[in-house]
Amino acid sequence: MESSHEFFNPINLRGVKVWLSGAIPEPKGKPDQEDTLEVWKGSEAETGILAFVQIFTALVFKYGGEVIHGCHPSLTPILLEQSRRFSKEASEGQSPLHLFASDFFSNDQSRKDWQRWRRLASVEITEKTGLGDEHRDTSLEVLRTTMASKCSAFVAIGGKWWDDVPGRAGVPIEFEMAKQKQVPCFVLGGFGGISSMYAKENPSWFANLHNKLSNEDNQFLASNSSFNLVAGIIVSQLNQAKDQLSAEAQ
Repeated sequence: MESSHEFFNPINLRGVKVWLSGAIPEPKGKPDQEDTLEVWKGSEAETGILAFVQIFTALVFKYGGEVIHGCHPSLTPILLEQSRRFSKEASEGQSPLHLFASDFFSNDQSRKDWQRWRRLASVEITEKTGLGDEHRDTSLEVLRTTMASKCSAFVAIGGKWWDDVPGRAGVPIEFEMAKQKQVPCFVLGGFGGISSMYAKENPSWFANLHNKLSNEDNQFLASNSSFNLVAGIIVSQLNQAKDQLSAEAQ
């Protein structure tokens, strides 16, 4: 009788570094902070995105993978908590979470946060291109280029609206950078945010995703809001391509 190991491919994501791009989308317009927090609280976007991030990172960390993220305040706390839970799974006791931030946003509070986060994650601060608001976007380009250089896969979920300056929406920018690097990309538009808008407004968005899913499967993934299902699909695809991903990330 054949062993079950011949039918199932054990999950091992060691060497796989997933760039997680996104955030809980803020409501359109310019509400004050209290209104923004009230809209986020208990919303479908908050519940779905945070549930996905929790489940997905738990699976990645459990099976030896790593996550790269750009320190968005809506996702960083849950990423740090998952890193705390699963750091013992990482090789040589190293954290499986890699947080990146730009020195452009450095102030007393952010520096305290970065130092505190180093207890649970590796934190890399990229250089700013100069002082003044005119250096904001170029400093973010340095940050994103650094994250892109270190990833071997890419996942987009949610994302902030930028009604006044659409070109500042970070998820589409980061998605195109990951596609250019030709790493497996996964877009989750079923949870709202700019990821959803991007998928709807770009009919050929699923071209050249390098994730070995069909166009139909990618469209299904981009429209589904079952966080358990989409997390499982992505982890399965990453597991199938782990040897290639590990080699490309080195």
